[in-house]
Amino acid sequence: MIPVKLTADISNKYKVSIRLSPDGLSFWGYIPSEKDSFFMQAFPFDYDFPTVESLKNIVFNNPCFSFIYHSFHVICVGAKFTLTPDPVYVEKEKDRLFDYCFPHDPSLKTLVQPIQALNASIMFGIDKDVFAFLMRSLTNPLIIHSLSPLLTSWQKKSILVFPKLMLVDIRQNAMDVLCFEQGNLLFANSYNYDTGNDIIYYILYICKQTSFNQLEDCLTISGVGDLCRNVLPVISKYVRKTDYLQQQITDYQVASDIEPTLDMITLMECGL
Repeated sequence: MIPVKLTADISNKYKVSIRLSPDGLSFWGYIPSEKDSFFMQAFPFDYDFPTVESLKNIVFNNPCFSFIYHSFHVICVGAKFTLTPDPVYVEKEKDRLFDYCFPHDPSLKTLVQPIQALNASIMFGIDKDVFAFLMRSLTNPLIIHSLSPLLTSWQKKSILVFPKLMLVDIRQNAMDVLCFEQGNLLFANSYNYDTGNDIIYYILYICKQTSFNQLEDCLTISGVGDLCRNVLPVISKYVRKTDYLQQQITDYQVASDIEPTLDMITLMECGL
């Protein structure tokens, strides 16, 4: 829950974020110098209204969204994305580049977020009306894709792992997969799934695509607990070095029953 002590007078001490997904948003934050300051609250969208109208109702009914914070991230989950190497990126051609990867959608605005460690940018789409509302209603929001913290953090981790490292982050009905070799990104994509068997199929297929050594390379699975526990015993038969990464915030007391997600935790760790 949003703490009572979070007022406009002290809000500038907090780093906060909105995690924006198709079914609602989570609002969370913390004071870096206070270990018991973490909070998180979920706000589901009302399906009787368009997304932007539900978003307006949430923001207007909770004054804390209008406060001035130390930093304010908006994490877009499930948004269409593509990675573009810096040498081929041209700012004035960004919409054309994005439309080349996805069917043109006039309702979307193309955003570009540089990933310096990869010498590339992640391009993603956000609803134009949602974007306009966020920019005029929040104070200095930085809108990012949910994969960007993972790309930054796991690129660094992969330098210490030889030779390849694959991360599979399982969300409800979707999964994100990254594969690195000694700091070099080999693969990044997202998939929708219906069953645990779909997850297993995608992982093994990506192992084949990336020439993943199933005896020597390292696979880390994180995300929805029940699905991870069902998938792990099967995958570990094919990939010897398979680990489960429990999603938890080690440095801050979590004052919420809502399970934090890997992108949230990673955002805190890497300080984007």
